[in-house]
Amino acid sequence: MPRGAMTRRQVLASSAKAAALLALGGPWVTARLQAAQPVHVRTYFDPRFPRSEWQASELPQATRPLAVRGDPTDLVMELSSRPASSAAVRLQGVTTEAIPFCLEQYTRHDTGVRFASQRVNRDLFAWSLELPARGPLADMAD
Repeated sequence: MPRGAMTRRQVLASSAKAAALLALGGPWVTARLQAAQPVHVRTYFDPRFPRSEWQASELPQATRPLAVRGDPTDLVMELSSRPASSAAVRLQGVTTEAIPFCLEQYTRHDTGVRFASQRVNRDLFAWSLELPARGPLADMAD
């Protein structure tokens, strides 16, 4: 083996350490971001999958989960109708892949958007989409 090369064991150990840091640091980062500015949170689940409501209710600052099936039209319309002056918004949920995929595509060119998605099981994804405050409300957060 060449000098300075990593073994499989070292790669696995490094990956495990990185995963642990992300898992432990995630709540701290989320708490810091939430303290920075007020965020209006909406939580969604897919009623076709019974466990998704419970999983959605476990997300950070989860509100009472709202049912949304595989059609993201209502959520995209909600985003497109945001007033020019509005507070920060975080949409989050546990749904099929179509919802987070379409929301990410719809907002991918917007500045200040934070999007995260992670597969929960074969059918569901846990996701979060945070949009910054707009207009005068954005100035108040600074």
